[in-house]
Amino acid sequence: MTKQKVDDDQKLTRLIEEFIDKGADTAEEINRAVLDLPVTVLDSLGLEDTANEVKKVQDSSIGAVYNLIHEINHKVADLATDLLEQRRGNGK
Repeated sequence: MTKQKVDDDQKLTRLIEEFIDKGADTAEEINRAVLDLPVTVLDSLGLEDTANEVKKVQDSSIGAVYNLIHEINHKVADLATDLLEQRRGNGK
């Protein structure tokens, strides 16, 4: 495998990783916006304490889910890079 091919493969791997990260960020923003509506309604009904508690739970759970998605994405990209390096080391 040529050095150029390896570099191109690694660039493609990182580009895909970046696209997935940006897609996950966009999905997170949409989820937060959608889930903000019930909190806003609770708040407007004078249930500020309940709204704040719901918001805390939502923020925590949404954050955990999308942090996990980003972590998995980075690990997959690292694995792809390692596999490409192994392939290069084997002369394929």
